[in-house]
Amino acid sequence: MNSIIKTAAKITEELSRPNEKSDAKQDGIQHTKARLGESLEKMEKQSNEWAVNIDRQLISEEDTFLWLSKGELKAETESEVVEAQDQALQTKYYATKILNIETDSKCRLCQQFDEAIYHVTSACSILAREQYIKRRDSVCAQLHFDICKETGVQLDTKHWYEHVPKSIETRQGGKVTILWNQQIQTDRTIPNNKPDMTIRDNEKGTCMLIDVAISGDRNVIKKESEKILKYKELTIEIQRMWNVKKQR
Repeated sequence: MNSIIKTAAKITEELSRPNEKSDAKQDGIQHTKARLGESLEKMEKQSNEWAVNIDRQLISEEDTFLWLSKGELKAETESEVVEAQDQALQTKYYATKILNIETDSKCRLCQQFDEAIYHVTSACSILAREQYIKRRDSVCAQLHFDICKETGVQLDTKHWYEHVPKSIETRQGGKVTILWNQQIQTDRTIPNNKPDMTIRDNEKGTCMLIDVAISGDRNVIKKESEKILKYKELTIEIQRMWNVKKQR
């Protein structure tokens, strides 16, 4: 985003330099400057969308910038992530509505909706068939890796991207059991009985169900509510069967 603004400022400065061209040429320059100003205004409005969502408490401001403070990404990767957050990636919607260099803003894959950042990252029916699933599986694998390390489970790999989750992981002594993508056997039939992870702490008498969803910022609260409702029956049944003190 900063690089785009700097480039725009440089162009504006060059166009503002006095010259002895014809009036027609000057009119063309003024027209170009006006269009550039409009584009910058649109860019600023679009890049502030994530800030609006933070103000509405849909996403955590602290967690949103946590990855920046760790410095674990390459500069090029970090730049691309920030561009995506600022809605400044070269999508067809961006080229049509902001840069005015395209006439069709529809997604080049599904051809149904505008190819904006939100659509590409979480709403394209074509990408949902494979790419979204791969992304979700990667998130689940890293989460499983981090939970195993946090609970003291011995792992065979040092990095999360090399980690292949096992169906059942236990800490020494069986104090903590982590189930991966396993159906929970219950006394009565419950349709939604297979969360991504089930973490049972026998020592503390607690149980945690984890079911991962990667949604756009505007759908975080909706998706969270759907997950809670989906596993409500299973939660009640686990509390009864396992006699847990706390269920999450």
